[in-house]
Amino acid sequence: MIDIKTQLKNVAFGGSWSEEILRVSELEDALEVIANAAHSCTETDVRTSELKDALGFVANKIEKGPLLSAQFLKAVVIEDQDARSHAAQAVLLQIKSWAGRQA
Repeated sequence: MIDIKTQLKNVAFGGSWSEEILRVSELEDALEVIANAAHSCTETDVRTSELKDALGFVANKIEKGPLLSAQFLKAVVIEDQDARSHAAQAVLLQIKSWAGRQA
């Protein structure tokens, strides 16, 4: 992510397109962190600062983000492993959908 910020700073003509590139990159990074958490929540406690940052980004940048972020955090603490995995995957699909990404 730092590389993209640095590269865009060095672009002489800038503009709103460069900010959009950065936002899309940050969104993709956040979605990757959330997807990794959804995939590994059955074996580990995924409530890391990295996940919280990613969910915070989603909460601030997409419609329904605050609700979906809260739902994801609830999903990853469900006691039953199968139910936890299913719930986390379902919320991940909703987050991707609201973010305009293929599920």
